[in-house]
Amino acid sequence: VRLDHIVVSNPLPPTGFPPHTVHSAASITMRPSFFTSSLAMSQFYISSSNNPYFNLAFERYLFSQIKPEDKILYLWRNSKTVVIGRFQNPWTECNVEKMNSDSVKLMRRYSGGGAVFQDLGNLCFTLISGSSYDIDEQKKINVDFIISALGEFGIRAYGSGRNDILVDGKKISGSAFQIHSGSLMHHGTLLVNSDLDKLHLYLNPSKDKLEAKGIKSIRSRVANLYEFNSSISVESLINSLKKTYVNKYGDFNLMREINEDSLSGNLALKNDYEQLISWDWLYGKTPDFTDCIKNRFVWGEIQILFNVHQGVIKDVSVFSDTLNNFLVERLIGTLQGRQFSNEAIYGAIITTAETTTNIETKNLLIDVAALFQ
Repeated sequence: VRLDHIVVSNPLPPTGFPPHTVHSAASITMRPSFFTSSLAMSQFYISSSNNPYFNLAFERYLFSQIKPEDKILYLWRNSKTVVIGRFQNPWTECNVEKMNSDSVKLMRRYSGGGAVFQDLGNLCFTLISGSSYDIDEQKKINVDFIISALGEFGIRAYGSGRNDILVDGKKISGSAFQIHSGSLMHHGTLLVNSDLDKLHLYLNPSKDKLEAKGIKSIRSRVANLYEFNSSISVESLINSLKKTYVNKYGDFNLMREINEDSLSGNLALKNDYEQLISWDWLYGKTPDFTDCIKNRFVWGEIQILFNVHQGVIKDVSVFSDTLNNFLVERLIGTLQGRQFSNEAIYGAIITTAETTTNIETKNLLIDVAALFQ
């Protein structure tokens, strides 16, 4: 399917996305036949919905259906939303009361990482690659792809740190990753013309995090792409991303526009959507605690809350902006029911580290264990 040969039978709703580049929603039915081809598929999806919960649920659906040779580019935008990482505490990361009064949504994603504010001036991208591709190499390829697309506007971007893309020292994109059965999902944001003055209203970045990055405020650290090229828009960036993707991988085998009508008749997608909007998923249950350990490492910040009864860890919650989803799960499973002493906690975490095959997770566990030495 060539980009200039797409026919639209019905106009798109006024989302700001270019209508000439996608199929109409009327042509879409969400069913497994999207993915039944035995050939390697290069797929493109764009959402005409600004509902963050639907957009994230559809992303998860795509990830669950990926085949080893597949590559997917998915583009979407959200109405005003604060998105937190899977293991973050919304009560400390966000100004929940202000968000509620301003009708700003809260969404918890499935991947790790930190909190971000999104609006219609921000473009979300998702790059999914099947298990036949090397994960570390694909991460680098994905970053190069974004940088190349921005280069079409004369913007000289570069990767920085664990998950950022910068221009002139300012962050214009952040990413998070999720790995499942050898497949990679790499999703991120591109600040085109977002209302950055809203950041301080809804986000509460920790003082330690700001100091670690050598900045005075989160607003001083970020910038819109518009500041570096006033001709860029969400629409032109979408076209550049598509053009760059085709140049790298060849024409798309499949192109679809999707919206909330896709929830009808798709139980898996509907279940994910309902989970994302549930109170338990969004806010979780932060237990009463008798002790708290908090530290910032090079790889991110971590906070461990202990509820201790008669010297035994009755309950434990771990909050972190780490991109490693396995760390938090390993810690909770390791610490629950242990004696509440430095020696016992250190020994338990080290034992878990020694039996962990993933090198990155092992090293992070050793870092955390050192807090209890």
